[in-house]
Amino acid sequence: MNAAPAAPAVRGVILYGPPASGKDTVTRALADLDTAFSLFSRVKVGPGRSAGYRMGTPERLEELRSSDGAVVYENSRYGSTYVTDRPGLDAAVAAGVPVMHLGQVDGVRAVLDGYPGRWLTVLLWCPREVAEARSAGRGDVDTPARLTAWDATRADLDANPDFRFDLTIQTDEVAPEAAAAQIRQTLSSELVLVDFDDTLIDRLAAVTAWVTRYCAGHGLGPEIEQRMLDAMRIRADLDVIEGLCAELGLPESAGELWSRYEPELAAAVTPFPGVIEALAAVREAGHQVVVVTNGGTQIQRAKLKASGIAEVVDAVCISGAIGVRKPERGIFEAAAASVGRDLAQGGWMIGDNADLDVTGGRTAGLRTIWISHGRNWPDGAEPDFVAWTAIEAFAHVVRGTQ
Repeated sequence: MNAAPAAPAVRGVILYGPPASGKDTVTRALADLDTAFSLFSRVKVGPGRSAGYRMGTPERLEELRSSDGAVVYENSRYGSTYVTDRPGLDAAVAAGVPVMHLGQVDGVRAVLDGYPGRWLTVLLWCPREVAEARSAGRGDVDTPARLTAWDATRADLDANPDFRFDLTIQTDEVAPEAAAAQIRQTLSSELVLVDFDDTLIDRLAAVTAWVTRYCAGHGLGPEIEQRMLDAMRIRADLDVIEGLCAELGLPESAGELWSRYEPELAAAVTPFPGVIEALAAVREAGHQVVVVTNGGTQIQRAKLKASGIAEVVDAVCISGAIGVRKPERGIFEAAAASVGRDLAQGGWMIGDNADLDVTGGRTAGLRTIWISHGRNWPDGAEPDFVAWTAIEAFAHVVRGTQ
């Protein structure tokens, strides 16, 4: 069973840079590389060149200003007013992947905040003397004004040292075609959040085997074995162990039992077959993978290391370390931030738990994949895709971005 996919996330490119830094050239290279890319034409009111703009009138400008939310960003330069407008963006996003040219960090921030999506911010840069030569070489009649704008762009960057672009490309060193290829590859990169226990590793099998060995070693009957397994099936921490010791009168103290359980379970867990290779393939495709797991910091880190998972992912986010558990939004936010991402950029949440992973992921604004292990989907809002295993889920993510 596959549910209808979620609405496509907004994707676009913001090229920031001074005049003659290569914004037009790189945009043409992007369109040549993939016809989905096209220049977003801002509304321009004023004199000067009209190519690449939707020319407007003062009346149209006032109409946009008076319409609530229609102006995402407005600036003035060269005696003209330029407007990044919501109706224009809506149309551009529906048609493909808009490529926006901006020369102000405030403008970039305005788009990121006012029109959320997977916007790839790219700083295109070249030295001032290169900009001057390019401007003169293409016959600009206003080269001095463009150099003044180059200086203003430099000052703008210096005034915003906290703003981080996703990519920085020196256009005097990188050919437009190579720059376009790098932009396309980076934009197609997805944030892939994935559960750990019983998604990447067979935790249940390891817990079952440990409980069986423990009970056999202490002469405990099948009723006690089943009760321990029921309590530890989903979650096993010191609180659970203390409760079992009090309820069942186990032959060890909770502290002694926990000190044995933690290292022994970590040593016993193994990834599902093919998971290590599948994770490597997802990252080789350019995606960032973060494990998002509930549990205690020490035992989860021990399991991640022993299973080899820690070596093939970009980051790990453990509830015990940050004080927030799935399905709360905060743990997904922390996981995205661990690799420099924001949930507004979209991504995937993959896991075997319908409530923690699917409902939690959907609430956080992510597309979701449920690992069924052959089970039927329970009641509730359905995931975007259902996979039998994590390997199938990762293959779905890779296929969707090729």
